Amino acid sequence: ANALADSGVVNLLGVVQNTQATNSTGVISVVQRYYSRTIPTGVYRGSGLRDLAALPYVADIVARWPSPVRNSSQAGSAVKLYRHLLAGQPDRSVAVASIGLLTNLAALFQSSADEHSELFLRRGKLC
Repeated sequence: ANALADSGVVNLLGVVQNTQATNSTGVISVVQRYYSRTIPTGVYRGSGLRDLAALPYVADIVARWPSPVRNSSQAGSAVKLYRHLLAGQPDRSVAVASIGLLTNLAALFQSSADEHSELFLRRGKLC
């Protein structure tokens, strides 16, 4: 995503983490800092996922490189971030790329209207 943004192909609006591995959010922050990006990060705040231990390199990356965010407690909800970012863009102008789990997209589709948008899904239809 960062390489595509650097080449002008995409406008990277935000990054969301689809797991509950606490330190993985720090790695996202390290990568964004490497690319000189200051974009919002959201994390999965739902239930049903085990809090799996991150792979060994995750803690090493977070410990070795500076970043403003070190763990998931320093980031907001992915669903709120999705709703905020999508509400601020023209209709049909955003493409979402999700690698791995689709937990945040599922949570977004199940979310209710909020301060960012009145839109929600009812029986598979946008309301």
